Amino acid sequence: MLSTSQPNRQASRINGQVLIFVIKLTFVCLLCGSSYLAGSLWGRHSIELNMHAPMSVGNMMQGSLGSTVETKKSNADCKKLEEELIEMQVKEELAKHKKDTDAANSNKRFPTTMNKFANGIARVNKDKLDEFFDFGNPLTKGKGGEEDALIIYHSKGAIPKDESVAHSVSFDDGNGIPLLDPQTATENCDAMNVVFTANPGNTRQCTALIGNYESYHIQRWMRVDTVKTTAIDPSLPLQLVSRGYASRGKTNFYAPPSDSKYSPVKRHWVQLKTFLQNVDEVLGDLKPILEKIARNNAVVVMTVNMGQ
Repeated sequence: MLSTSQPNRQASRINGQVLIFVIKLTFVCLLCGSSYLAGSLWGRHSIELNMHAPMSVGNMMQGSLGSTVETKKSNADCKKLEEELIEMQVKEELAKHKKDTDAANSNKRFPTTMNKFANGIARVNKDKLDEFFDFGNPLTKGKGGEEDALIIYHSKGAIPKDESVAHSVSFDDGNGIPLLDPQTATENCDAMNVVFTANPGNTRQCTALIGNYESYHIQRWMRVDTVKTTAIDPSLPLQLVSRGYASRGKTNFYAPPSDSKYSPVKRHWVQLKTFLQNVDEVLGDLKPILEKIARNNAVVVMTVNMGQ
């Protein structure tokens, strides 16, 4: 309400000032005209009636000079008021233009302070997006609040070309964030960053997007004491933590050695023993196979985990 009433009061004040200047200008113009007319008539009357009287000539000259000075002063006042009136009209037009610009910007989904990395936003069905692009990692089906994916357009050129869609992507039209198909949503994207996120443990989690040098690393901050390895405490400030730091205050990745009976590190050591104790036999079996398939004394070996 403040942003709407303030421009209205400003516009009303400017209109009132313009009206006052118009009245003043009209009054001065009438005064100039009447003074000039009265001076002309009086000078003509003096010439006709007292042409041969010496004093009448002086009186005429004095009246003429006085009328000239008064006329010049009135003309100066008229010119000054005219300049002030023009200035007020310019200010009124600028204020009107600013009001229209502010009204248009108020409907933008992102302000100009973010236009280096956020100029529009759209939704795409998660399952359709996964079918359209081969992301290379397993994706769960979109359900339970994960039906749609979110796309943020860093530049105006990346926004879809359809004018109606582009307007809905860039401006709040009252219909929420538009839902697009993968082809339309990405048709003008020359590059696309993909971030997979969730909310493990249903914590009060948020994501910050910061315009800066491009980084492909995601930082994680939590309200914990990293020295004492405490659980989440809302009274503590946010601290940078490792990716494996859990909300309960324990890390999911144990650094060897570990004395825990069920330590995953010790289980991994047991699995490695199987290979280390039989490495000579394994290499003997692999050598003839590798000699057959090697090209330029090189072999490419690919490993996978969970289908990746």
